[in-house]
Amino acid sequence: MLSRLILKYKPLLLLFILVAVVACRDDEYVVYMEDNILPPSVNNEVKGMYLICEGNMGSNKCTLDYLDLSNADGQVHYYRNIYATRNPNTVKELGDVGNDIQIYGSKLWMVINCSNKVEVCSADSCKRIGQINIPNCRYVTFDGGYAYVSSYAGPVQLGSSQIGRIYKVDTLSLQVVGSVDVGRQPEEMAIIDGKLYVANSGGYTPENYDHTISVVDINTMTEERKIDLAVNLHRLKKDKYNQLWITSRGDYYGTPSRLYCLNTNGEKEEIDVPVSEMCIVGDTLYYIGVEWSYVSNSNHVNMGLINVRTHEKLNTTLFDNPEVAKMKVPYGIAVNPTSKDIYLMDAKDYVSSGTLICLAPDGTFRWKQKTGDIPSRACFVTTATAAPKEDPYKPKYDGNSPYILAVDEYVPAPGQFINTMPKYEDGDDAKIMAQKCTDALADDNGGLVSLGGFGGYITFHFDHSVRNVPGEKDIYIKGNAFKADNASDGGSSEPGIVMVSQDLNGNGLPDDEWYELSGSADVDSVGKVMYDYAITYTFDAMKDVPWTDNRGNKGTLARNSFHRQEYFPLWLKGTDGTLTLRGTRLPNNGYDASGKGTYWVLKFLRYGYVDNLPNTDRDGCSFDIGWAVHPVTRQPKALESVDFVRVYCATNQVCGWLGETSTEIMGAEDLHFSK
Repeated sequence: MLSRLILKYKPLLLLFILVAVVACRDDEYVVYMEDNILPPSVNNEVKGMYLICEGNMGSNKCTLDYLDLSNADGQVHYYRNIYATRNPNTVKELGDVGNDIQIYGSKLWMVINCSNKVEVCSADSCKRIGQINIPNCRYVTFDGGYAYVSSYAGPVQLGSSQIGRIYKVDTLSLQVVGSVDVGRQPEEMAIIDGKLYVANSGGYTPENYDHTISVVDINTMTEERKIDLAVNLHRLKKDKYNQLWITSRGDYYGTPSRLYCLNTNGEKEEIDVPVSEMCIVGDTLYYIGVEWSYVSNSNHVNMGLINVRTHEKLNTTLFDNPEVAKMKVPYGIAVNPTSKDIYLMDAKDYVSSGTLICLAPDGTFRWKQKTGDIPSRACFVTTATAAPKEDPYKPKYDGNSPYILAVDEYVPAPGQFINTMPKYEDGDDAKIMAQKCTDALADDNGGLVSLGGFGGYITFHFDHSVRNVPGEKDIYIKGNAFKADNASDGGSSEPGIVMVSQDLNGNGLPDDEWYELSGSADVDSVGKVMYDYAITYTFDAMKDVPWTDNRGNKGTLARNSFHRQEYFPLWLKGTDGTLTLRGTRLPNNGYDASGKGTYWVLKFLRYGYVDNLPNTDRDGCSFDIGWAVHPVTRQPKALESVDFVRVYCATNQVCGWLGETSTEIMGAEDLHFSK
């Protein structure tokens, strides 16, 4: 019975069955990046090619390879598993089943199907920028600054009749801004004149495949109509004539796989050839046809060319090559758009390393290279994005001032000085509030900005990178702490933690990895510091601000009679009225020295915190980039320099009539600017 099911539903069931197979294998897993030198290539505007390797379902073995064509000596380098090397701190690396890969602008987009996410990296460095969480995502296409991601919108589950969905994503913010329901199990897409064409497969219900193309208005995100075409649609690509080329996988039993051409008037033509993978360059469609036969219990493979202008199948000997004949499972095809070199991907047995074969435009064999598991999709890097060689981050040491140039982010927690320091006015948004902070702090202006309660933060930068000089402190940051006349151990210490980041992706935004500068509490208060502490504040107009944390605690940040404005940052209350902040929480440092609640002292910590010691103690208010650690794992991080600095309030305490402990900042200075 099982063998008959495999025959009938082979492509889907094969994926599920291979999950069990991979659990029993002991093949070597590629962890470190490998650099392999290949024969020279013709230099052209294409600098390289990313190749995503799916990895078997359930194995979390999706990897990314890179073919570097940009070396001045003409040599070609092939790097296996480049993503892992460029992003060593990413948990599980890319994840489970890489389904699609595209470059849009300066970003590299990878759709990771069973991990329910789209990974976004810098195209020139492969450094991770962020991710978008989308359930059972499949493919991505782009138009007008937006990405459109097809999704099965449900679990990976044979028999599911879940309606699929297209998600619209802002490519700058990486936020989902819209969605629309389409057919069942949607696959590839293309956009023509503001209309999104979606191939619906219904692949989870083999007895009742979908057979339509959804047409979606991308401005309103509404499905306008469906075009009836063929069962189990999959690939969908447009050519330069705005024709759509669509593949039907058939039902693997009685209905064969076929290729269709559809124009925007709805006129369709069936091309009598099975196609499983294809790419279009100029007037030529290159295809691989792998069709399962239940009669012979085997795959039938053919490769060929079609002229998209005339719709004629072309006679060709391009693929009449002994190395091509040795391919076990032809799984993907890509063609260099300028040199016309052809790249064929062999998945072999689906559970071990695949092979990439390169043919010259005339079919001459150039080379072949071992890849990750199941190589499937590729995209080309051009001169617009450059090639990912060594780490592209180059610190900018030349500048005009040792002081803060600008504030990038101001995200305070609720507090008694919030909405007044700086002053909030109706209509102010995050950008305006950040500018007000810049006006207060830039160029050593001497203004004061309050960060509110725990987690409230500010991010700023100089007009250059700040060097990490070994053995020396690098940044001086001012607050408003002071020493009490009748207390030897403190006065007003409202400690804030410093975090630092490099602009590794080169986009001028504070969106790369952040590291914490470890202070004295890490050694003086072992077991009392709370790492990865999160707190959520809830807006309740003109009342005490309720909060809960990720340790099961709750409380309120109380109002007092001295400050009568709203304590919750009004430009941050959002639609649900909550604000969640996260970081390292220090132990409470305040105590009632009077015993009557009338005189509170906030003890100084030895070193490593903003607004902890008086500004006259320049050494005590200065910070060494060499203290950098991962904020959760606490592993040290060596940084040559930093481009962004963040300060956040690190205590969650209320000291009687003094109110909440809230870090304030008055400015910052690069201590090595003149060196």
